[in-house]
Formats: sequence, structure tokens, C-alpha cells
Amino acid sequence: MASHLFCGRVNLNILREAARKDLREFLDKCSGSKAIVWDEYLTGPFGLIAQYSLLKEHEVEKMFTLKGGRIPSAAVKNIVFFVRPRLELMDIIAENVASEDKLQPREFHILFVPRRSLLCEQRLKEKGVLNSFTNIDEYILDLIPYDGDLLSMESESSFRECYLENDQTSLYNAAKGLMTLQALYGTIPQIFGKGECARHVANMMLRMKREFAGSHTQILPVFDTLLLLDRNVDLLTPLATQLTYEGLIDEIFGITNGYVKLPPEKFAQKKQGEGGKDLPTEPKKLQLNSAEELYAEIRDKNFNAVGVALSKKAKIISAAFEVCAAFVSLLAETNQELLILNTFRKKISLPLPSRF
Repeated sequence: MASHLFCGRVNLNILREAARKDLREFLDKCSGSKAIVWDEYLTGPFGLIAQYSLLKEHEVEKMFTLKGGRIPSAAVKNIVFFVRPRLELMDIIAENVASEDKLQPREFHILFVPRRSLLCEQRLKEKGVLNSFTNIDEYILDLIPYDGDLLSMESESSFRECYLENDQTSLYNAAKGLMTLQALYGTIPQIFGKGECARHVANMMLRMKREFAGSHTQILPVFDTLLLLDRNVDLLTPLATQLTYEGLIDEIFGITNGYVKLPPEKFAQKKQGEGGKDLPTEPKKLQLNSAEELYAEIRDKNFNAVGVALSKKAKIISAAFEVCAAFVSLLAETNQELLILNTFRKKISLPLPSRF
């Protein structure tokens, strides 16, 4: 259970469980043992939705990164491609399928994230491999829950697509994601927006609401207001240096999909009986979210305020240790007294006092 998704005002674990349910249903369509071939960009976001243990429960035995050439050998019945709808990825998939050993027949499946693409299917048809796929489906993963107060679409190129390439696909995905949110948490009564793209998203949501009128169960709204802001309303903020505790971790080490990789030398341990240090060779990967109480408290503080907060917490811990030490000392004295009384009781055959 993702405990950090319960920390905010809204239980975002409901959204995560809905995404996991859809994933399980697709995997169950592919009966038999499976190997997943991942679009590498998707592995991080999917790791926040479903760990390997869930995939293993549904007969996933191997996982590979999508690369040109032949897929590594695996004694499985199904090969499942998890990919974004990108034409360049279709060329790699076509190469993978065409190079498969015909003597070892397998079933191929493709899952587009977050939307199925007719253009991609047409490219596969041109490459002569479209008929090789048993299942072609889409996995709607629009809003990914990172923490109890944070959702992300992980669409890094959306600004360029909207303003330079005039491609509004990301706006449609945002509208669909917000509609999914409303289906799970109730219709948001007030929607405000600032900017042209925000108006497009709001208008698409209104059209979708009319199209699906009556098809969703009415739920008491959890959110009362939705505020949509275009990135071009404030272009300078992303260029400024982050000065919160979490922001500086991102500036120095980089945070990707809720994880940070720290240099191995930071975790060097002294060798027993030697003056040198035992240096780890791999970076230390840590997950950053509100499940850790201290991190949740200082993550959004300005770095100048972090020292004060940590000092206060250290004093509380120190005081708690002192109380524990005093209790242990008292307990030791009580045990010694109990031992003496037990010895005395055996000699004179008297019962112990009630407090023991």
C-alpha cells in the first residue's frame, strides 16, 4: 500500500488503484507467460503505479528495454510492447517483430500509453507487421500520483508541442486526465483558467462532460475548485534557482520520478581494523515522498529554515533518548531489587509485594 498517497487532503491512492486495475485487466487478456518490452521513458512513471511484484502475479517473467534488432531470447508465450505513440518507436518495434525466430511462434501485443494512435498503426502496416499483433490497445495513464499532494502527466515536451509545433495533443490528454479525476472524486463545481491553452482544456472538459452526461455515478465532490494556468503566464519561475530543501536536492543531484540517486562516496563505511574506507560502487537510490515524516516537514522549507527545523527535531530526539535512558536505568534497578526479593522469598517462603 502506498502510504504517502494518504498524507494529503485527498486520498490519491484511489487514482493509483484504478490505474493498477486497468493494467491487470490488460495483462490478463494475454493468457500465458509474458515478457514486457518497455519504452524506456515509461519505466519510471510505471514504477509509481505497479511494482514488479504485481506484474509477476500476472505471469510477467521477463522485462526488456525497447532497442533495435532482435528481442533477447525468453521462453515465454507473449511479447507485450509498452510504448508511447511515437512513429520512431514503431520502426524499432517493426524491426523487433520482423527479426523474431519463426520456429518459435509467439503472440505479440502492443499497449499505447496514454492513447492509441492510428498513425502509429498505419506505420506498422507499412512495415508489414500490423497483422502480427494479437492485441492493440491503449493504457490511459494521464495523471500519475507522486505524493499526497502531487499529480503529474510527465509530459516534458508539452510546452514545445503547444507553442512551437501547434500540436494540442497534450491539452487533450490533460482534459481526459481531469475528467478521469472527476469520475473518481466527483464533478469539480468551479473551474477557472488563465491563458489560451487553459481555455482550450476547460472547453474540452465541458464537451466531454456533455458527451458522457448520465454515464457516471454521481459522487459528492472532493475538490471544490480547479485552477488552470498556462505555462506562458509565468515563464521566469522555471529559470530561477530553487531554494527549498527538495528544490536544492533537485538542483544538485536531480530528482526523477520521485527518486534521487546520490553519489556512492557519500555512503562510504570505515573498514574494520583498517584506516581506509569501503567505497560503494553504485549510486544510492532513495525515494522522496511524504511517507518519511521528517522529509515531509522540511521538503518545502527555504534552505535557511531547514537548519532551525533540524536542530529543533534533534533536541526532541535527544530529550527522548534521555527519557529512555532514565527508564532503562530505573528498570535495571527494579530488576535487581526483584532478584534480591525473589532470593529472600525462596528462603523464608513469603509472597512478593503486589507492585512486583
